[in-house]
Amino acid sequence: MKLSPFFKDLSKSYAYEIEDLTYDSGGGNVLKSRLKIKRDQFAELLPMIEFEPVMVAPAFHGAFSFSDKALLEKLVAAKPGGFPTWKKLAATVKMEAWADKLARTALKSEGGEQFMLIAAGLEFILSGIGVAAAAGDAEPAAAPADVPSEEEERPLDSNDVGKDL
Repeated sequence: MKLSPFFKDLSKSYAYEIEDLTYDSGGGNVLKSRLKIKRDQFAELLPMIEFEPVMVAPAFHGAFSFSDKALLEKLVAAKPGGFPTWKKLAATVKMEAWADKLARTALKSEGGEQFMLIAAGLEFILSGIGVAAAAGDAEPAAAPADVPSEEEERPLDSNDVGKDL
């Protein structure tokens, strides 16, 4: 899979952002809690979708299931202005029920369609074969760990107060 320079740069930043959200300073897995915070703050983060989509896109981490690999590959090979429409992509993407409200909110915002395409593209890249493409590898890498189960995650506590969540 070929990534456009646009998605190549963003996908590296996105992978680092997800990794940063995953662990607290003690190495505990807090991804689920931090993603909940991102989702709860989504309306406040919306002004960033046009200039810093990587900071907002984690709200959709784990939200998409992709059925049209060719269309997603076309998306991530393109730059803004050359993307397929969200309507065309959405017809081939299954979105988790919890993400529907976030998507509707984003799509009502200026730049929302492009943001949703970027978020879907970043999740596609991060979801398996796209990981290898983002790294420039020829072979697919193992898919990254998904949102941890309740047993794997340490809940946020008073030690997390004031930390960048």
